[in-house]
Amino acid sequence: MSQNKMPIVGFTAPPNGTLEIDHVKSYIGQDFRTKERYAEYKECGFSQILFSGEDKYLGEPFETSDLKRMLDNAAACGLQAIVFDERIMALTVQGKNSVVEEMFGGSREKLFSFVKDCLSVYRHHPAFYGVSVTDEPQVGKAQVLKEVIDAVKNAAPDAFVHTCFLPCIQDLGLAPGAFGYGYDSVWKAYRNYIDKMAGTGIGYFGYDAYPFGMWEGKNVVCAKFIRNMQEVALGCRENGVPFHMTIQSFSSGEFDEIRRVDESDLNWQANLAMGFGCKKIYYFTYWRFTTRTGFNNTSAIIDDDGTRTIYAEAQRNNALIQRTFRHIADLEYECSRLLPAEHDNPATQEMLSEDTGIVESFTADAPVLVTRLGGKNKKAFMFLNVRDPFEKYVNRFSVRLREKKEVYRALIDGEELLLSAENGSLCFDLKPGEAVWLLFE
Repeated sequence: MSQNKMPIVGFTAPPNGTLEIDHVKSYIGQDFRTKERYAEYKECGFSQILFSGEDKYLGEPFETSDLKRMLDNAAACGLQAIVFDERIMALTVQGKNSVVEEMFGGSREKLFSFVKDCLSVYRHHPAFYGVSVTDEPQVGKAQVLKEVIDAVKNAAPDAFVHTCFLPCIQDLGLAPGAFGYGYDSVWKAYRNYIDKMAGTGIGYFGYDAYPFGMWEGKNVVCAKFIRNMQEVALGCRENGVPFHMTIQSFSSGEFDEIRRVDESDLNWQANLAMGFGCKKIYYFTYWRFTTRTGFNNTSAIIDDDGTRTIYAEAQRNNALIQRTFRHIADLEYECSRLLPAEHDNPATQEMLSEDTGIVESFTADAPVLVTRLGGKNKKAFMFLNVRDPFEKYVNRFSVRLREKKEVYRALIDGEELLLSAENGSLCFDLKPGEAVWLLFE
């Protein structure tokens, strides 16, 4: 994939047609793992396909396996595939401190040989891109991950190893010791977690957090959502690894307590991620999860029966991502500032705000997030309407820039435009979820 194209992935891929709800299995009437459904996924703007645990590979004869059929379909549609190999996954699930010591009698060579044998039957398939390991590992799994990643890279040096790390916010990340002990703040502990996981050799740090809720009929935004992203962006920069982000495209709960999202919600999340230098975006979820409890995961981009719900919205959001990313792909996050400094919603709580070097003065009807990305002889500044997009609030924002020009290069809806200015002043009506970028070379 071109380095100017953002890789975009969806949990869950088109499934096998079996539902398991509250441990009761049923069949929807058709298997969706077809070339046509994979093509539909690709046409939505996704470039990599992540096979699910419901379609795990157990080492059965490859030529007649579901995995081969899925890989063949992926290849026919130009998709890179991430394989769920239960034998490799089990190493990272069952390993507590060291896979080498606990499962291979202290022999690194035996681990390497085992993983090489697992990969050997499918690693040369044209669609093969990588394999999955355990989801949301705590810091104590770092050595386990490192050993398995080393084994995968030994067998297939270019293979991607997929996981999703913990957020610092929301429930799972707050388990005792999840990020390490002995730190006087959760942010310091979380930075330790980022450092340790980046040190496994996985080659990135990616996490998921879902910002949009609905409680007792009132919309809410996840507290400290932006600070979590900021910590990851800074931690990734310090460790020299790219930042990956999973965004919310599902709802959950009997009353959609994690609420249903629309296009402005998708735009808000995508722009925010790119404003912090994200290099890969996942959606949770493309298809509804097929194994669930009760009312959990109540909507997605595609419904259980294959009906499109917010497919067109996701497709347009993916196109927006690509139009924008081509201009900023080689830039890294540097700093950010909230204008004005007062917090508008819980997402901005505890955010680190500093001078980005671009704003001389401003007026705004609601807070605007400014982030600065930099690279070799280039800078980009994002101005995001950070107001909860559920409110459908158009934010009138006027700014006078320190660097005075008659014309500025801007990205509006991802399209490059030249904006005329008088004494460095510009004015924007920022729609819900919208960001405007200014580009400098």
